[in-house]
Amino acid sequence: MTQDPAQFGASTGRFISTDHSLYFEDMDVGQIYRSSSRTLSETDLTLFSMVSGDWNQVHSDAEYMEAGGGRLLHGVLGIAVITGLMDRAGWFTSSAIAMTGIDDWTFKRPLYIGDTVTMEMEILGKRLVSAEDKGFLDRQFTLYNQHGEIAQQGRCGFLIKRRDESAVNAQDW
Repeated sequence: MTQDPAQFGASTGRFISTDHSLYFEDMDVGQIYRSSSRTLSETDLTLFSMVSGDWNQVHSDAEYMEAGGGRLLHGVLGIAVITGLMDRAGWFTSSAIAMTGIDDWTFKRPLYIGDTVTMEMEILGKRLVSAEDKGFLDRQFTLYNQHGEIAQQGRCGFLIKRRDESAVNAQDW
């Protein structure tokens, strides 16, 4: 018998949800959300090299990069880390539909093994789309290193679910 994961442990009272989903109605232009931190590792670099196939010497040759402060993590790994930090925060666990694009992305500082990064997401704009069950968010992401310096920054469009109004109205506040 297959059990619905959403119901796992519900009868015993041991179920703990990590779903802190925000919906279109919860977001306002100008809001800024800050993630927890994450330290980038040798394993991150190696796994990303394996997945991408990018073994350029700036990523893989410690001797070559010794004078430059060490091997660099892939720039686009920073974008992937941002999506992971959002998932860890649970902001869009049940409300995400799709990222629609990446715009004006800049790599301002390199990422190194051992850097601890934190992400901020700012809501730049929002609008309803033709389908009434979703909206569009224009978001800016900033990835900071452990020194508070901007490592990467850019915008990502996002389709997000609207809150089910019947469920909201039925809640006992």
